[in-house]
Amino acid sequence: MEIFKIQGLTYYYPGEERAALNNINLSIKEGEFILLFGKSGSGKSTLGRVFNKIVPEFYGGKIGGTVEGTKEVGMVFQDPERQLVMDKVERELAFGLENLGIERKRMRKKVMETLSFLNMWDIRDKKTFELSGGQKQKTAVGSAIAMGYKFLVLDEPTSQLDPVAAQDILNILKRLNEELGYTIILIEQRIDRCFHLADRIIFMEESRLVFDGKPEEFAFWNNSRAINFLPSISDFFVRLGEDTIPLTVKEGRNRLKKLLYNRSELKLERDRRDFSSQDEIIQIKKLNFTYDNGKKALNDLDLSVLRGEVLGIMGENGGGKSTLLKNISGLLKPTSGKLIVEGEVGFLSQNPNDYLFSNTVYDELKYTLDNKKIKDYSRIERTLKDLRIYKYIEKNPRDLSGGEKQRVALASVLVMEPDILLLDEPTRGLDRDIKDKLGEIILGLKRKGKTILIVTHDVEFLGRFADRVCLIFDGSTAQSGCKYEVLTSGIYYSTQLNKLFSGYVDGVLTLKDGLELFENKKDAC
Repeated sequence: MEIFKIQGLTYYYPGEERAALNNINLSIKEGEFILLFGKSGSGKSTLGRVFNKIVPEFYGGKIGGTVEGTKEVGMVFQDPERQLVMDKVERELAFGLENLGIERKRMRKKVMETLSFLNMWDIRDKKTFELSGGQKQKTAVGSAIAMGYKFLVLDEPTSQLDPVAAQDILNILKRLNEELGYTIILIEQRIDRCFHLADRIIFMEESRLVFDGKPEEFAFWNNSRAINFLPSISDFFVRLGEDTIPLTVKEGRNRLKKLLYNRSELKLERDRRDFSSQDEIIQIKKLNFTYDNGKKALNDLDLSVLRGEVLGIMGENGGGKSTLLKNISGLLKPTSGKLIVEGEVGFLSQNPNDYLFSNTVYDELKYTLDNKKIKDYSRIERTLKDLRIYKYIEKNPRDLSGGEKQRVALASVLVMEPDILLLDEPTRGLDRDIKDKLGEIILGLKRKGKTILIVTHDVEFLGRFADRVCLIFDGSTAQSGCKYEVLTSGIYYSTQLNKLFSGYVDGVLTLKDGLELFENKKDAC
């Protein structure tokens, strides 16, 4: 049954000459699970806001066409902090129900069920302002579920979640869809773990809807257009020239088993890289940090960071990763332990809005240079072009999309070319092409002798661009070493290609590794 119909929708934000949505025609049926994605700034979030009338009723602007719907829509935004209004998690889940005048016993039941669904009992009494970025996002998802909406639009709900928590959210969305008949529109950039969940794929480019069909059809459409938006496993088989394209690890392993039959000679050889010749630029011994509220975030943490390396840092939400970066940057002072940092540090935090206060993108970067007494303003143009946001140079950064804001914040740090670059969730909200460009920028900085630390939940990104990876749990180092050691020996903290090849061929981490395996090439660890 059709529950939403959009015809000829064109929308302009106030004061904009370029349409944010251009001639959108779309029909949504009850119970569908739709994955909506595309390039950063293509109009995905704007289209999501149309369903619950935030566009145009809140944002204003000019709109044409028709939007007809028969269901109330709940929405989880890109930035969870914009949705959190109460002081405690449990009260936040109850807030919407209180506004609807729901009877207390019924309200309590809904809140308890939501806490159970999302496995949030451990944070039910926590202050919302004390939550990690991922915990805030999880709470925002819980608020929408507690309200009882049967139609949910979620704008990158897993972007700040660790692999375990992200999979929990996706499993819950799958259950809501399959067991309770919820209609789900999931807007995501990290599609490797959710592509197969979708009944239908909607892909956007430059404010237009350019693909609407099944996941299997998108795989071939993507390949014919030579764009880079397939999940890793599907992309691997497309590049091998296969006619049947697997969407899941299980389907891929069944297909791979046939390809590897009678090919026991396939072996990925890799030279052992010697890290001992590199000097330490950051030395950390028995580092402890306790917040004023008594929470111990770092617990006897040991870590050695080498000059000129790209070090990825992963771990559970609230495990101390961001706190570690803040200690290295000097924003926080260790409670005890040894911390030696050699060189100038540039730090990009999780929230890009922390960096955006000037009236234009140009002024944001100029402020950084002026603050550092750097007079080479040619860096501004170069940095904006590298991140593909030069066209926004005279725009107010607060008017940009989430992914575009992230790039402006990143540019404001990159422009000063620090010795040590600390990046906290830098790929959040970025499409595959922009992430690839960011990776190349990071490698370029590495070639110049810069040291880069990346805190992220994006395993695929670290698999491609990191040298070493450190896993942090409960404020302590669980494992640290070459990425081929750390990311090929786990369950959740491993790439999709590693899961595909696990037990068949050792050491496959990236798409490049998998393709080179069939070409019998040699790579280095």
